[in-house]
Order: sequence, then C-alpha cells, then structure tokens
Amino acid sequence: MSIYESCKMPIRICFFGFILIAFGFLIQNESVNIFYTFTSKYLLMFAQGCLMLGNTIIINLPLIFMVYIVCKKANSGVPIALALIGYFAYLVTTTLFSSQALSPYAYASGVGINAIIDMSGVTKYPLETGMIGAFIVAYITRYSFIRSRHRTSHSLLGFLNRDSAAIIYNICFCTFAGMIVSYVFPYLYSYLSTLITYISRDLSDPLRMGLYGALDRALSILGLGNYIRYPFWYTAMGGSYQTLSGQSIVGDVNIWNYTKDIMTTYSGAGRFITPYYVINMFIAPALYMGILFSMTDKQERSHFMFFFILAAIGSFVVGNPLPLELMMLFTAPFLLLCYLGIVAVVFAYLSSAGIYLGSSIGSNLNTITAMPGTFPDFIINLRSVIHFDALLQIFLVGLAAALITYIVAYVYYRFLAFNLINSGKDQAIVNATVEAMGGYDNIENVGSGFNRVNFALRNNELVSVDRLQSLGVNRITETRTGISIDFGSSSCIISRMVKAVLKELGR
Repeated sequence: MSIYESCKMPIRICFFGFILIAFGFLIQNESVNIFYTFTSKYLLMFAQGCLMLGNTIIINLPLIFMVYIVCKKANSGVPIALALIGYFAYLVTTTLFSSQALSPYAYASGVGINAIIDMSGVTKYPLETGMIGAFIVAYITRYSFIRSRHRTSHSLLGFLNRDSAAIIYNICFCTFAGMIVSYVFPYLYSYLSTLITYISRDLSDPLRMGLYGALDRALSILGLGNYIRYPFWYTAMGGSYQTLSGQSIVGDVNIWNYTKDIMTTYSGAGRFITPYYVINMFIAPALYMGILFSMTDKQERSHFMFFFILAAIGSFVVGNPLPLELMMLFTAPFLLLCYLGIVAVVFAYLSSAGIYLGSSIGSNLNTITAMPGTFPDFIINLRSVIHFDALLQIFLVGLAAALITYIVAYVYYRFLAFNLINSGKDQAIVNATVEAMGGYDNIENVGSGFNRVNFALRNNELVSVDRLQSLGVNRITETRTGISIDFGSSSCIISRMVKAVLKELGR
C-alpha cells in the first residue's frame, strides 16, 4: 500500500493513455468505419495525434512511474533531475556491459542510446528492463537524495553542495546497479527464451497455451510484454502458412490478416488473440464490478460507481486491462495471481476447444500498446458466417469466465484479503484500530470503500493518530462524519468485523 500511494497518479496516467489510444483507435479502426466512415482531415489528424500521444505514454510508463515515485515524498524538483540522470547512467551501463547475444526483443532500441564498441561494427543497445529497471532507479534516487541531505562537511564529498553530491551519489549507485542488472538479466531472459521455445514446439497443447497466457499478462505488467508477444505474433514461432504462390506467411497475426483478406480460413489462426476477447469484454469488467460491489459503504459505492462502470465499458469497447492489473499488483497481489490463473485457463480451454478468432492488428513492431480482441472486432466478424460458431462460443466462455471472476473478486475483498495477508492477527489489529478510534462507544457506524474504512464517529478528538500510524496505516483522512483510514484490500473485512461487534452491542 505504501508503494501504491506513490503509484496512484502513474496508474491514472496509464488509464488516460489508453483512453487516448482508444479514441484514435475507434475513429481509424476499419471495424468501426463500416458503420460510419470519418472523412474530416482535422478529425483524422486529431485521432492520429491521440494515438501517438497515448502510445508514447504507455511505452514510457516505467519512466513516468520512476519520476513520480522519486518526487512523491520530496517537496523539491531535484529528485526528478536526479532520477533522469540516474536512469540515463543505468541505461548507458547496461549498453556497455550487457551481452548482445540475446533475442532482439530483450533490448530497448527506441530510447536513443546505442554504441559500437568493437571492430565488429555491431550496434549495442540498453537492456529492456521495463518496470523493474524504473523501480530500481527510483529507489536508488530516493536513497541518494536522502543520503546527500544527511552528509556532513567532513564526508568524502563535503566540499560540494547537497545537490551536486546527490548527482554524484546517484550516478555511481545507478551505474553499479546497471552493472549488476547487465549480468543478472541475461539469465532471466535465457529462462524466458527456454519457456518461449517450449511453448512454440506444440501450439496445440492447452497447457502450453495456458502458460503463454499467464506469461503474456505477467510480462505486460512489468513492461516486458514485447519479449513474448512479438515472436508469436510476427515470427514463425506463432505458426506459418504457405500460400498458393509459394509465399510463406509467418506469425499468428500475419496469418490471420492474410487469410482474412483472401476470405479463407486456416485452423489455428488467431489462437494468441482469441482469449483477449474474453479478457477485455468479460473478465476485466467482471473484476471492476466485483471490486465495486464488495464495498459496504453505500455512499462510497455511489461515489465510485460511475468510474467503475465507465472503466468496465472502456474495457469492453476498446480493451487493455493493464491499469487494472497494475492496481491489483500493488493492492491485491493474491487476487492478481487468481486473475492470471483464470487467464491461463481461458487460453488453455479456447485452444483445446479449437476456438480461434483474430483481430485487426497491423504489423507493428511494438506490441506493448496493441489492443487486440475488442468489441468492434467482435462485431465486424459477425459479417462472416464462418466465424459465427467461434463468436458464439467466445460469448459463452466469456460469460462463464465473468461469473467466476466476479465471485473470486467479491469473495476475496469480502472474506479473504485480511486473513491471507495478516493470518492470525486480524482480531488483534481490529481491536487496536478500534482502541485508536476511541473505542466502540465512539463509533456510530462503519463501512468500507475502495481500499479504505470509513468510521462515523461521535467525537473525532478521541482518535489517536499516532496509534493508527503504528499499525502501518498509510493515509488517515478526516471527513464530515468521522475518519477514513486506508487499509488496502483488507478494508472490507476490517469493516465487517467492526460492524459485527457494533451489531452485538445493538447499534
């Protein structure tokens, strides 16, 4: 929850970035244009601008997270400059020290940093470390900034002012971190390459497709989705198709686009895209609704209802569950694991049942911002009789997955979150919270909102803020009726336990 407090704004920015992509996508997508074709030059230019800005935001999301984390707790612009300098030092170091024998997808070739080191003429690029690298640099920067503020005139850099010392500290620490990552990350990529090769050897195996689904979403959350998506979407690892003229079409997306254009079918085309119809149109909206209706505070639920409904509709129409996944990563990691399990099952089942339906995705080298499996693509395929069975089965599978997901999310927030995280300590923490609120006599009512417990109190002055902070509470807010405390995903359970006692007391 402490990390989540620092990452709320970047998650909102991520959500806004996908809204921009969605706006441009809906105007330019051929699936929408069959209903109404936009011809205005300025509208199309605006849509292209939204796409470009949205893509830029999502591609650079790790950098946005890094900058916001370092400036969250420091009322100064210095940490932002430190973070950028440290990030550049980190990237340059991984360029110089990392092995270039990895897959091309393991490198960040779009950041403008490259070098030719030896006589071979091979251009070296920084390692693509996504969110992992951004968080490493962010916390090193925070450490460097704090260290520079506590140094004395007798220290090694005592002759420098604090900001200059912070720059030197951060460059040194980030360079050292870059050296370590340069030697450690190739092992991670090696293991991922082994898994990718294992999956590609038998694309008809449901277990391998389930593994792909879980890895796809997990790596996308870490900003490394391009590493697993590109080989299956655009290379022979995702399958190959021989045309009548002898041309070989490789990659799941390329095969789907080719067979769609010539109005023919090919068994298996779209296998890596099909589950996204279920994820975007059913699973993600069900998660939003499960979180919304797990709130026990009716006023709080009404406050968030419009946002959650809008987010669910957005996922249904234009897709991409990344903002929701990031929120779960920081606030409900066990629920995220359950979600990844459901995604894996969906990938496995659709593959075993032979249900395939691709999406209108171009041959884009950057798959991070791709939004496959959306409602417009679902509708456009209704025009073809050959896809009707697949559409119907996707709809039925989606309903089942949505029901399961809703139940899992609702049960997690209502009954499991607190017990799983603080096993055996739930009652003790609840008792300590009630004491800090001035006892049960001071509590008129209690209800849970989104990651927080709302206490309606008789006297706010009886609240012990120090005692609440000793429990690890990240945010305490005074409201018109009492106190609101951020307890994260366990808020609903804490509220329910307090409310049960109040009911026994006849209140």
